[in-house]
Amino acid sequence: MNKPIRRSIILAIPVCFLLTLFFVIGHSFRASAEKPLYWVTVQESELAHVRQKIQSRGGRFDYDVTTRQDDIAVLRMDELQMLDLSRNMHDEFHKCAGFSSHESFEEALAAAGAGFRTEAVQAPQAYSIDNQANVNPLIAEAAEASTRQVILDLSAFPNRRYNQPSGLDSATWIKNKWTTLAAGRSDITVEFFTHTTAVSPQPSVVLTIQGTTLPNEVVILGAHQDSINSASQTASAPGADDDASGVASLTEAIRIIAAKNFKPQRTVKFMAYAAEEVGLRGSNAIAADFLSRGVNIAGVLQLDMTNYKSASSPHDFVLVTDFTNAAQNQFIRDLSAAYFPTYVIANTTCGYKCSDHASWSDRGYAASFPHESTLANSNQQIHKATDTISQSGGNANHALKFAKLALVFTGELAKGSIATAPPIKARFDYDGDGKTDVSVFRPDDHFWYLNNSTAGYSGAAWGLSTDRIVPGDYDGDGKTDMSVYRDGSWYIYGTTQGFFAAYFGNATDIPQPEDYDGDGKTDVAVFRPSDGTWYIQKSGGGLTITQFGNSTDRPAAADFDGDGKADITVFRDGFWYQLLSQQGYSGVHFGMATDRPVAADFDADGKADPAVYRDGMWYVLGSQSGYTGVHFGLPTDIPVTGDYDGDGKSDAAVFRDGMWYVLRSADSSLFGVQFGMAGDKPTPAAFR
Repeated sequence: MNKPIRRSIILAIPVCFLLTLFFVIGHSFRASAEKPLYWVTVQESELAHVRQKIQSRGGRFDYDVTTRQDDIAVLRMDELQMLDLSRNMHDEFHKCAGFSSHESFEEALAAAGAGFRTEAVQAPQAYSIDNQANVNPLIAEAAEASTRQVILDLSAFPNRRYNQPSGLDSATWIKNKWTTLAAGRSDITVEFFTHTTAVSPQPSVVLTIQGTTLPNEVVILGAHQDSINSASQTASAPGADDDASGVASLTEAIRIIAAKNFKPQRTVKFMAYAAEEVGLRGSNAIAADFLSRGVNIAGVLQLDMTNYKSASSPHDFVLVTDFTNAAQNQFIRDLSAAYFPTYVIANTTCGYKCSDHASWSDRGYAASFPHESTLANSNQQIHKATDTISQSGGNANHALKFAKLALVFTGELAKGSIATAPPIKARFDYDGDGKTDVSVFRPDDHFWYLNNSTAGYSGAAWGLSTDRIVPGDYDGDGKTDMSVYRDGSWYIYGTTQGFFAAYFGNATDIPQPEDYDGDGKTDVAVFRPSDGTWYIQKSGGGLTITQFGNSTDRPAAADFDGDGKADITVFRDGFWYQLLSQQGYSGVHFGMATDRPVAADFDADGKADPAVYRDGMWYVLGSQSGYTGVHFGLPTDIPVTGDYDGDGKSDAAVFRDGMWYVLRSADSSLFGVQFGMAGDKPTPAAFR
């Protein structure tokens, strides 16, 4: 009995062991198959150093090296192994990435074959520095505060890792920010470059400025948008320096180029690359796409880490000289000498695939990488939760230099000029000289009294005592026309066309005449409080009916996005709700429920700014100048903002019992004049 039993037990043990081993191995194979695998290229000599360091710590080097070509190794890795490689490359070489990730073995092998190539595949550029007349005004606009704010906004995300929800949110934030800055520029587009899931769930962001005379030649300026914490995928990674600073420098350049109406001859593309920290994935995909389509690239500038400057560093720019283009590097040195003669420039090297410039250099495009410091003076807090703006003293002074360099690089490589904008029409300008005129309507005698800034005094009877005044340029001749609204009827005395009438609206409607179609003519329009609906009869043709607002809202239409078309807007309890003609719905909290909305263009960028008048205080949220406040007036004054000095900026002004007080923006001087009586209606206060 014992023997058979004993044999059964002995036989059962190997069978169970084999079944268990089969299950474990099978499960391991399935788990491995489910993990996404990537092909990675890395410099073999650096990989050998990493191997030695891992083994010296008693660790196991389990990277799968499939082949080698010259000094480049091709590895097959999963996500966790790449995170480990990224950590080791940073710890040992102070690099971002230091390797490149590829979708296929063939692509990796081709990259290994490219090796250390840096010669251009296209004819070298004939570099010149001769566009100072257009570049210097751009540089003059660069501001630390707006550059700093972008760093703060981006570093406020938990992290910007390419495969985390906040990494997708931050990409959307960049796209929205750039879209807002480009509003009103029909030659600028902003879009996602969507990658395959294997490359990056996070999209890259591309802003394109169409070239005027050489649109098929492209200048590229890039920075990477993602951040990483070497500790784990979900750990805090503010990435203020690496590389919110580079994106901020680019964003400041975009802001200025758009606002100053700079039109490049060559097409210019600003790029916020995805997934740089895990193998330059975003830039690699874009560069491969451009090469396959034969895009003619004049030059590439990479801004990766621009805001850290150690106390011991004397350098303003440090040019990376390996894996970059020597001729273009010299061009950048020459640009700095011409535009920033006091700046100190040094050279450094950073090895294989240390940033996104390598994706372009690999394919033979001329790429340069000006860095914030030498490696000896580099920021030791990157890839940690401590990479915050506090490491840079809480300011963006260093990043601002790179914003200026981006402007100079764009202006001298893409060339181009600042387009002369057509004169901005001043509102309530009755003589067409570009200045708002002191003017009143007197209900008692139905008379308009005009103190024209150029044409002098004039007056005419037009309207009834109960009419609402609705002055505007209805015939498009640049001069404001005397007009009144009466029980749904518009009576207009055009300076060119003479008298005409329009029947549009109801007695209880609130008139909101503005140029809604951008043809230079004021359109008849009303807001109907009973149902919150806007009715607009466009002078260019067509009726629009839009429900936007509540019965208690105050309509405050103006051109907030700078495209030449007035935007439907209401003011409610301190909130501005806007239906922008370029960007759609927008809302901003600025003011209090009892404030009087006085939106106007206070910073001369062609965009109306949300502004309120409260007890003698003017509060303005400038689209370029930011928040400002000034005490000018008394609580009982009537605000009559307008461009009284013709400098393109609306001036704070009040009407008080027949006296006009104007704070001129051109020279901050006070102008006062007696014109009118206590019961008069100042025409610049119409619609407010």
